[in-house]
Amino acid sequence: MHESKEQIERWMQKIDSFLKENLKLELHKQKSKIISLSKGIDFVGYRNFYHFKLLRKRSIRKMKRRIKEFHNEELSLENINQIYQGWQAHAKWANTYGLRENLLKNN
Repeated sequence: MHESKEQIERWMQKIDSFLKENLKLELHKQKSKIISLSKGIDFVGYRNFYHFKLLRKRSIRKMKRRIKEFHNEELSLENINQIYQGWQAHAKWANTYGLRENLLKNN
């Protein structure tokens, strides 16, 4: 992170050179971008911002779909309990207290 885009571009060039020369690796041209932190950085299931992080929307949609499958009797109580516990363990590391409470109350 840095205020200057030019500085970040210089660092990226140095990182790219180091990876190629020492580790024989390459940065993916389409996946390695310089973006504003205000848009959030998508990483390991979260959208990371400067002072907080959110879950990816697809993770939330998937959990809601699983709850709906439980209500339609496509999943057993044991299965939905295991799925929800795993999802909650992941979700609690983001700013999701209200989301988790609403999922339990409204579904």
